[in-house]
Order: sequence, then structure tokens, then C-alpha cells
Amino acid sequence: MMETIVLGLSHKSAPIEIREKLSFSAKTLTPALLSLNEYPSIEESIILSTCNRVEIYASTRDTEKAIDNIEDFLSRFHKIEAGLFRECLYSFSGREALRHLFRVASSLDSMMVGETQIFGQLKDAFFYAKDLSCSGKTLNRSFTEALKIGKLVRSQTQIGKGAVSISSAAIELAKEIFENLKDKKVLIIGAGKIAELAVENLYSKGAKTVLVANRTFEKAKELAGLFGGTAVKFKDIFEYIEDTDILISSTSAPHFIIKEEHIKKIMEKDKDRRLFLIDLGLPRNIAPEVNKINGVYLYNIDNLNEICEANLKERLSEAKKAEALIEKHLERLFSQAVKPLKEGLLVCPA
Repeated sequence: MMETIVLGLSHKSAPIEIREKLSFSAKTLTPALLSLNEYPSIEESIILSTCNRVEIYASTRDTEKAIDNIEDFLSRFHKIEAGLFRECLYSFSGREALRHLFRVASSLDSMMVGETQIFGQLKDAFFYAKDLSCSGKTLNRSFTEALKIGKLVRSQTQIGKGAVSISSAAIELAKEIFENLKDKKVLIIGAGKIAELAVENLYSKGAKTVLVANRTFEKAKELAGLFGGTAVKFKDIFEYIEDTDILISSTSAPHFIIKEEHIKKIMEKDKDRRLFLIDLGLPRNIAPEVNKINGVYLYNIDNLNEICEANLKERLSEAKKAEALIEKHLERLFSQAVKPLKEGLLVCPA
């Protein structure tokens, strides 16, 4: 009887040093799938390889042999001793394999519960293997069900609602203030990694004009180049703030570099404008009194962390609903196991 199995490792079971050694690039995916399907115990296969996981799904009539073969394949293909990664591996078969697949598709097994990227990655992996004829009737059915439950979880829970990272929280707040970020002008002061991530996300949402100021002009030019932006002199920041919608400050200055009188003077020139300030400095770069000025919205790291923590709690609450949906879907599939198995259902009841 054909059974679906999965063998792999993820951020939960293996450090990045191991995951990167076993990952598959776009160039190696085709030869990897074709090589894997040469093993007699492997009837069908799909490889899911992301920055956080490497998983091989297969259909087989000999589960124990197939798991040994997949381990051997990983060792041979990547030219790495199995002993170096064996303890990091996990494997599931039958109903447990299907449950795991459903949880992956629903982002319940992700580093950041509720993220949407894994659904697309799983879908791409499925269609890639299908186009190579490496995935057949059994895995096609299991992945079709996984994509179905992934969509169901998104539509019937709020698992993806709310920002859970500093950069995404900044975007969430900016969208509340401006509604549409298209063509908004962004000024970065400093060149911190968190500021870079925040701008990257804002840029992806439509903010096109990016100016970067840093005490070291070369660093400003380097960061500006990442976003097709423009480096400006640090001494000229107040001149550029006059035409800025979103300001992100992330410097190591031991004192406030932007004070109430600075922003008050700028805002008096246009009573109707709005200015969104994100202070990612520690110590803070922007005086808290600035937030009292009409039209100004100031948030610091603690404000953003509070938003992230509240949203994460909400996501974890919604995750329980998602788990219940998966169990209900599994029960329905396996209660109808006799008929589907005749039609080539991916798994048999455990």
C-alpha cells in the first residue's frame, strides 16, 4: 500500500550551519529530484527547501527503506557525512506526515507563526516536482489537500493579522497614518540594520523616494544604493525633513539629535502636513516632546515592541483555531479512507 512520508530538518531541529549545507538551490533542484527518484523505494518525491527548512516528501511502499534512502541521498548529493546531520532529522509517515504537511502549509511550523511566504514556497515546490513528473497521484493529492487547508486557515482565522517584527510594525503604523504609502518620501538618519529592514519593507509597499544621511557619507551612499536612494549630508537633515513623510532614525548618538524646536519650526510652515517619525536609536535619537506637535507621530523601539508582542499573542491564539481546523480536515479524510485509498489517496490511516 502506498504511503506518504516526509524526512527533513528545520530551524527547530538544526542550526543554520547544517541547514545551509543541505539546502537546494534553484540550479540543483532538477538534478536532485531526478536523482532521488532513481532510488527503487521512492515512487514520487517533492523537495521543499527554504532558508528555515529542507524537507523531502515521498510516496513509498516501504517506509523504512525509503527513509534510509532519503538520508543516503542527502549525504551523497551534498557530499556530507550522514553522521553530521542525522541527529537533526525528523521523519513522519502516514497520518503524521499529512498533519505535518498541513501545519507547514498553514505556517504553524514556521519561525514566525502566521507568515505567508511558506505557502507560496510549498506551492512552488509542488508544481516544480509535478512538472518534472516526480510528483504523481499520491503526492499530488496530498499537496492539493495541503494547499486547500492552508487557504482555509487564512480565510477562517486571523493567524496572519498584525505585525510581529519591528520593521513590519513600522509599516503597519505608517499605513494607518497615510493609508497609502505610494510615492511617500523616506529619510533615514544612520545606517543601522533595523532601519535598513524597515525601509526595505516600506519601499516594498510603495515608498519610492529614499534619502540617507549619516555622519560618514560613504556609509550613507552604501545604504542609499540598496534602495536606489540618494545620500545626503548629515548637516543638512533638517532641510530635507521639510519635504519628508517618513523619517527613520537609527544612530548611536548619546543625545537627542532631533528636538522639539526643530520639528515645531518645520511643521509651522504647513499646518496640514503629517510627519511619521520612527526612532530606532538606543539611546533615543528624537526627543519625546516632539510627539506633542500637531501632525507628528513619533514611535520608538519600545512602542513597536509592544505592538509586536500584542500581535504575536493574538496570532498564537488564532493558531489554536488553525490546529483545530487541521484536525477536523484530517478526521474527514481518514474517515473516508476506504474510498480515497482506491483512488490513490496519499496516505493510509496510521
